[in-house]
Amino acid sequence: MRNWTLKIYETAKFKRLRKKLRNENEKEALKRAIAEVAADPRVGKPLKGGFKELCRFPYNVAGQERRLIYKAGKDCLYLLSFGPREGIYK
Repeated sequence: MRNWTLKIYETAKFKRLRKKLRNENEKEALKRAIAEVAADPRVGKPLKGGFKELCRFPYNVAGQERRLIYKAGKDCLYLLSFGPREGIYK
């Protein structure tokens, strides 16, 4: 496994969604998901169609599946969005 050294960038949408989180379990689950993706961006699955340059990484919060949407560059990681599948791609 390669030792990835990435700069992590958040889009304005991602920052806005993250600031709205109130539940500590959701915050911790998101932090763990980001850490996993940052450790190896290949863990996510590529999206299809017009979004094929983006990846999704599933994680759970209290038994409910969430997705972390990101784009991996050569030496950076762009965090685009997160949340339940319904409406996440808007």
